[in-house]
Amino acid sequence: MTGVAAETVDVVALPYSVVDPERGDGPRTAPARRRRSRPAPPRPAARQRRYRHARARRVPAGPGDLVLMPVTFVLGCLVVYARDPSLVLRPSFWAEDGTVWFHDAYTSGWLRPLAQPHAGYLQVFPRAIADIGLHVPLGRVPLLFATAALVVQVLPAVLMVSRRFASVAPDYRVRLLLAAIYLLVPNSSEVDANLTNAQWHLALLAVMVVLALPATGAWRVVDVVVVAVSGLTGPFSISLVIIVALLYAVRRRPWTLVLGSITLVTAVLELVVLSGARRGQFGSLGMSVDRLVELLGGRLVANTVLGTSTTVARPFVAHLLSYSVAFLVLAAVVVALALWRGPLELKLFNLYAGLVLAGSFASPLVSVTGSQWKVLIADSGARYWLLPSLAVLVDVVWLAGQVRAMWRWAAAAAVLLLVVVAVSGMREDFHYPVVAAPGWSTQVRQFEALRPGTPYTFKIRPPGWTVTVVRK
Repeated sequence: MTGVAAETVDVVALPYSVVDPERGDGPRTAPARRRRSRPAPPRPAARQRRYRHARARRVPAGPGDLVLMPVTFVLGCLVVYARDPSLVLRPSFWAEDGTVWFHDAYTSGWLRPLAQPHAGYLQVFPRAIADIGLHVPLGRVPLLFATAALVVQVLPAVLMVSRRFASVAPDYRVRLLLAAIYLLVPNSSEVDANLTNAQWHLALLAVMVVLALPATGAWRVVDVVVVAVSGLTGPFSISLVIIVALLYAVRRRPWTLVLGSITLVTAVLELVVLSGARRGQFGSLGMSVDRLVELLGGRLVANTVLGTSTTVARPFVAHLLSYSVAFLVLAAVVVALALWRGPLELKLFNLYAGLVLAGSFASPLVSVTGSQWKVLIADSGARYWLLPSLAVLVDVVWLAGQVRAMWRWAAAAAVLLLVVVAVSGMREDFHYPVVAAPGWSTQVRQFEALRPGTPYTFKIRPPGWTVTVVRK
C-alpha cells in the first residue's frame, strides 16, 4: 500500500541549525549584531555522548513498499506452509469448512446461504469462498479453501511492513520484526489456514487498516473491502466501532470517519442478526475467579511465552494456578506500561484485543454439554488467544525499545521476556500438531461414482467430523 495521506517519521533532528539569510537558504531575519568570537565552553562528557547519539540516530528508510510487501507476502506464505505442510500436500475440509460452508453452498446454491447466520452471526467471507468453490472441481475445493485462508492469514504481515505504519514504527526493521512475530506467533494452531477461523485474521486486518495511516487513491478500495467483509464476518465490528470512535476523537482524520461509518453499519447489522438468531447448543459457562486466572495467565500468557507443549505437560498442569498467577502479573505489568506510556495506536490495539477477549469469555463455543471455561482451559492453541497474544508480544517489542526513555529494569525485563518468547514459545510451537487428514481424493472418486440422489458422508478434519451431501 504505497499511497498514504500523511507519513510521520521519527528522525531526531540536530540540536541546532545553521541559517544564512544572505544566501536565502532560511527565513529572513534581522541581521545579528557582530560579536567577538569566543571559544565554546567544553561540553560535559555525558552531554557530548547524547549529542553524538542525536546526530548519529537516523531511521533507515529501507526498501520501498513495492519491494517489502511482495517479499513479505511470499515469505509469509512459505512460513505458513512450513508450519503445517499437510494443508497443501493433503488438503481437507476443517470442521465448519465442510459441515457448514461447503454443505450449504452445495445443497442450497450460492445466494441463499450468504444471508444465513451461523453461531448467531453473519459469515459472509467463508460463504463467498464456498460459492466460488461451486465452480471448482470437487477434488480441488479443500485446496481452494486453504489457499483463501492462507492469503488472508498473511495479509496482516504485508500491511505491517508497509509505510502506512511508519508513524508507529518508523524503522522498517521494527515493522519486519512485528510481521515475523505475527507469522510465528505461538498458541495459534486452530487459526492456521482454515476458512472457518479466517475471520480472526480478517478482524486483525480490519483494526490494522483503521489504525494505519490513511490510504489514498485506489488503495482506499482495499480499506473499504477489508472493513466491510470483516464487519460482515463475525462479531468483531461491534468492538471495532469503539476503536474507530476513539481514534477519530483524537486524530480527526476524515478517512477514519468513512471507515467508522462502514463499521457502524456492519456492527448494527450483526447485532440485529444476533438478537434474532440462535448461537447453537452449548454447555454452561462455569465462571470462577480461579478459572479466569488460569485462562489469562496459564492459557493466554504462559502458552504464548513457553509454547503449548510445555504448558500441557504434567509438571505445569499440576501447578497451573500458581504458574498462572505469576505469568498474569508479569503480563499485567507489561500491558499496563504500554497503556500508560505507549502511542495511541498501541493503546487502541490493546483495547481492541481486550474487548474481543472479553466477548469471547462471555460467550465461548467450545463444548456442547460441558463447562465452557473448564474446557477452554484445556484448549491450547484456541482461536480466542490470537489477538490478545499478539497484543502482549507487541507490547513487549515496544517496551524493549524504551531503554533510554523508561526505567532500566522495565526495559531489561521486556528484552528478557522477548528472548524467552523467541527461543521457547515460537520454537516449541513453530510446527503445528499433525491432524490426521482423510484421503479426500479417494472419497471424491467414490462420491462421483454414485447415482444422482444417493447420499454420501465425507470424513473431514479434525477426526470425528463428517459432512453428508446428496449426489446431484
